[in-house]
Amino acid sequence: MRKQTARVLTIDMGNTRTKMGLFEAGRIQQSWRMLNASLEEELKKNLSPLSSTEKLVVGWMQVSGGREVPELEAWKRFGANCCFVHIQRHTPLPISSAYQTPESLGIDRLVAVVAAKAHYPSQPVLVIDAGTALTFDVATAAGRYLGGSIAPGIRMRFRALHTFTAKLPLIEEIDAFSLIGNSTRSCILSGVLGGIVAEVEAICGQYQARFGHELKIGLTGGDMEFFENHLKSVTFADANLNLNGIYHILKHNSYV
Repeated sequence: MRKQTARVLTIDMGNTRTKMGLFEAGRIQQSWRMLNASLEEELKKNLSPLSSTEKLVVGWMQVSGGREVPELEAWKRFGANCCFVHIQRHTPLPISSAYQTPESLGIDRLVAVVAAKAHYPSQPVLVIDAGTALTFDVATAAGRYLGGSIAPGIRMRFRALHTFTAKLPLIEEIDAFSLIGNSTRSCILSGVLGGIVAEVEAICGQYQARFGHELKIGLTGGDMEFFENHLKSVTFADANLNLNGIYHILKHNSYV
């Protein structure tokens, strides 16, 4: 493949929101977050000037897999000066994998681990993605992805208590909590938030026992800030971890 010297745009398309990052000289210079419903408009407004001035490499992935992306297809029609690269399950990665069902493994989980290994190439890494789901993904010091776990995220736990009981209210915002709640609301906050913090700390402890003190633990996802403020085991936090991971995959495949 032909090596590019252009600027690089990485796009992480979630189920409802999209994140984008513009890289120059290997570092993210700008980032955008938007609802998927406004994606085509945002692409035209913010990014079409980039593709009209110089070559732009666009690396993108979508969490939902194979759905059509009409917003991106529309941009391709006027982004003639762009090289589009779809990061998918079969895309060559700078890590190997021992996962037994790769066809059901979300590409976002692998991309996050790629980014963490770029930060710590000689250490084992554990990535915690605190979003709708709470995922743990681990790779060895040699760069072999082993797998991890998937659990309900904070808002899913709030919603489950409301949905599967007759009278418990729906809590929609993360708030301060204490060990002992003295109202229904504070009891839910204590159970969900205190419980998930204790759960994550315990799981991190198990990983540290297995991989030793060299293990680097990273945080990302929409609820990253909450966990960053309450966990003792975390080495680093990066809201743009997936955007960085896409960049390193493009680099591995000689697009940059």
